[in-house]
Amino acid sequence: MTLESLQQLAGEIGLHHYSDNTSQKMIIRAIQKQRGEEPCFSTDKRYSCNEECEWCTDCQKLRAVWLR
Repeated sequence: MTLESLQQLAGEIGLHHYSDNTSQKMIIRAIQKQRGEEPCFSTDKRYSCNEECEWCTDCQKLRAVWLR
């Protein structure tokens, strides 16, 4: 999902305070929180996560430590 589409989704559910400098990770976590879900995207929980959510593919990709 692109950053632009994430910002649009966030706006649709009432989150309007994101700029172009806000990271994908922060927007997804805010969306999760707004929906009443645990804001777990790209946290250490991904190593033991068995849930299939709309973010799981991006969440479970390998990332350099400095990007987390």
